[in-house]
Amino acid sequence: MTLDWTLVVQATVSVWVLVGPLSRGVFFRMLTEGRSAEERRKGALIVLVTVSAILYTSAIVGRELLELLGINLGAFGVVGGLVVALMGFEMLYGGQSSRAQGTKEAEEEDAEEEGLVIPLAVPLMAGPGAITTIVTISTLSDDGTSVIAALVGVAVVSVLVFVGFAFLGDLISRLSASATAMLARIGGILLATIGTQLLLGGIRTFYEF
Repeated sequence: MTLDWTLVVQATVSVWVLVGPLSRGVFFRMLTEGRSAEERRKGALIVLVTVSAILYTSAIVGRELLELLGINLGAFGVVGGLVVALMGFEMLYGGQSSRAQGTKEAEEEDAEEEGLVIPLAVPLMAGPGAITTIVTISTLSDDGTSVIAALVGVAVVSVLVFVGFAFLGDLISRLSASATAMLARIGGILLATIGTQLLLGGIRTFYEF
């Protein structure tokens, strides 16, 4: 079984953009204000485990669940790709994370609450958008290579998120609003492109050509 590195890169970039470690890092910093470095590392580990578990489960059981529901994988690829592309365009024009990740609802939560799992890990990071993207990518091939690519992408992003949250919180919190918006727009372009590719791949799978 040969690993498709192009798919690994697509999965990594997609998950990175949707998880939004920079903007989420600011939220994490707010939630852990006043805590010791050790407590922040423990909090970052909680977020890492929660996000990884949800996205790993989505990648592993996504295909079986769709088949159980009688959903054509090609059709899901089209819809999933369209959803990802639309989220990318939303980020491109809005300069902030997609609402499909539950950003608006989470921002209304009291930042003083113990919100590392909810709403930070879920739905801000491992939200509907990220789950849909991972399931779509993991169902692209029949030999399991797409599942492995999705898992590798999630693993890479999870490690980077942990390092950023645990050790680079001060640096992330200093990012200006304009810098965050610019990064969101760049991520939006990448996400819209990847979503379009997933959509076209779904069409190809559906019509078997």
